[in-house]
Amino acid sequence: MPAPGRAWPLVGRAAELDDLEVQLTEATDGPGGAVLLEGEAGVGRTSLVDELESCARLLGIRVRSGRTALGELGRSVDDGHARLVVLEDVHAWDDGELAVLAEASADGFPARTLVVLTLRPVPHRAAVTHVVSRWTRAGARYLELRPLPSPSAVELAEAIVGASLGPALRGAVSTAGGNPRFVVDIVTTAHDTGTLGAVEGGVDAVVPGWRGEVEQTVRERLAYLGRDVLGLLSTASVLGVSFVVVDLAALADQNVEDVWRTLRHALAAGVVQARGDRLVFRHDVVRAALYGGIPDDERRRLHERAAWTLREAGAPRAVVSAHLERAR
Repeated sequence: MPAPGRAWPLVGRAAELDDLEVQLTEATDGPGGAVLLEGEAGVGRTSLVDELESCARLLGIRVRSGRTALGELGRSVDDGHARLVVLEDVHAWDDGELAVLAEASADGFPARTLVVLTLRPVPHRAAVTHVVSRWTRAGARYLELRPLPSPSAVELAEAIVGASLGPALRGAVSTAGGNPRFVVDIVTTAHDTGTLGAVEGGVDAVVPGWRGEVEQTVRERLAYLGRDVLGLLSTASVLGVSFVVVDLAALADQNVEDVWRTLRHALAAGVVQARGDRLVFRHDVVRAALYGGIPDDERRRLHERAAWTLREAGAPRAVVSAHLERAR
């Protein structure tokens, strides 16, 4: 394992990095430009812009980052030097800073400068939406950073442990749904709890009981969603990996409109996604973490209520029976 605190390698992002490097070259050749880089929490926005900053420095491009770099957006600083200005986690800025950032787009982009704004796709405050609208109208490009494909997620895990993954550890990594932060959480937790052991051809999780530590870490990662969203998602986890919103509303004893209003935050954040008439947890590890965080008595009560709710909705007898079994 690499030393604690070491940055993990950038894996599976060649296409996105190439895109950003093209934008950097075009912008710093004269006209200037901007990119809105959006992606769910933990998907690797910071890792990607860190790599872009390294590329910029190799090319002799001045790099400015952080909220103090707002001053670099004024045309008065144009001294002929090429610049990369990185403004991260714009969704978390206060309204005053956002007002300045929105106004900075009024005269177009500074010459020979690429501005990269990163943010999460959660439902935004009005001030954040205003910034995105202003920069989009000014001509900013949009780049969405999606979860890693399965082979890249495995590659990242193997780069961390320095060996091929055995079947148990590979299966655990697959529950991350391609989110690099969850991949790192799973592998480092397995290491830190003494779970990893040598097997033929690599390493694997050979000691049971470590998944609870992963689930606790994931629950902490999800805290930004807020109590209402997490409470409703925890209830949804009782229904399984996928669920029908009408069933969730009945189980949570809420009306459907209120459930949708709450779930839009989870949809925007990439925690769940729509599949036809149902919603699906995008990361199995998230569903397991939420389910594992429900107290035993409450979980049994929810399973009992789910059994009757689903029976009334016409669910197969086997599904109803499974919930009744878990209610005991």
